[in-house]
Parts: sequence; C-alpha cells; structure tokens
Amino acid sequence: MQHIKKILAAGIFLVSLFTISFVLQSSLKADNFSNKPAYVQSGIMLKVIWREDVYDPSLKGTVNVIKLDESYFSGITEPERAVLGYLASTIGNECYAETGKQNVKCKILTALNMGYQCSEENKTFLKNWFRDDASIVSQIENCKPTLPSTVEKTFDEVKISTADNTIKVELKGLKLNIKENSASKWSESMSFKVDGDKLTLLERTKKQK
Repeated sequence: MQHIKKILAAGIFLVSLFTISFVLQSSLKADNFSNKPAYVQSGIMLKVIWREDVYDPSLKGTVNVIKLDESYFSGITEPERAVLGYLASTIGNECYAETGKQNVKCKILTALNMGYQCSEENKTFLKNWFRDDASIVSQIENCKPTLPSTVEKTFDEVKISTADNTIKVELKGLKLNIKENSASKWSESMSFKVDGDKLTLLERTKKQK
C-alpha cells in the first residue's frame, strides 16, 4: 500500500510539473529564463537557484523545473542553509506529499538536508537560528506545506551573498494561477544579520511586477 501511495504521489507531482510548465510557457513566453549559474560582479551575488526547461521522457514533453547549483549546496554554510531553508519552508519548491500530507518533500529542502517541509525537525532547526526574530519564529511555527494547488507561489531565481556578517538575498518568484492559466512575477530583496549562531532579518523589500 505504501509503495502504491508513493507511485501515485510521484504521478501527481509529474502532472503538476507539466501543468505548471504549460502555464509558464503560455503566460511568460516573452520572458527569457536564464539557465546558468552566474556572479553579479557589482554585488558579488551567486545565483544558486533558477528555472530551466528539461525534457521528461515519462511525460513525453518539456517541463520547467527548479535547478540548483550543486557545488554551492554541497559546501553551504549553516547560516546560509538556515536562510534558504526558511524561504523554502514558505514558498513552493516542487513539493509533494511523499507518504501523506504530513510528509511533504521539497526539492530545495532536500538539497539542504532539512527533512520534510513544516516537520518538527525542520521547524526546530529554523526557530533556533531565528530565535531572536519573533516575526519569523511565528511564521515558522505556523508553517503550512506548500503543496501544488490552483494558486501557487514558487521560486524563479535566487541569488545570495555573504559579507561582514550579513547575508543578502535577491529572490525572484512566480505566482501561478492554474485555473486561469496565468502567471505573474514578483521579487524581494532581503538582508539578514549573522550573530554567531543566530539570524535576524534586517530588511525586506518586496516588489510586485
């Protein structure tokens, strides 16, 4: 029975990817998704997450998926892991219920080795790092899995840099409306202060496109 559930979950996940890809191609076809990691020299920002079209033989079609800079993730620092883990716990990143809705597996959280989204393991790690930031702790405590639905927020691109005990993130996201076959872009810039084994959000600027 567990094996059958896993197969069904994987099937639903693939169909979801295909549907999301169709929406993106229909609504954002004028945009060009950059598909390689790159440094932005002015801010020394490393692109660690982006989207890319790949062919899926099981679906016999092209799907738009989240891609990760594996070399970066393999050597990520703990503060950066906490920052990206926080974002991946609140924004969709190819998540699916592996064995029920309590065990939601997500692409970025898996790369960060942080377990299931909104699990106690996940929340304990994040709340410890952000323990002096009441707003983020509350958000983490009330975490809800970001399973694909009619309306979904997901990652488009993430750039990150660390200098002088400050982690800066430039995030581009997509808001997908499957029912209306539409997609819109949004972006955020964030700065986090690193104080030993603690993180605090210094600034967050969101822009709707």
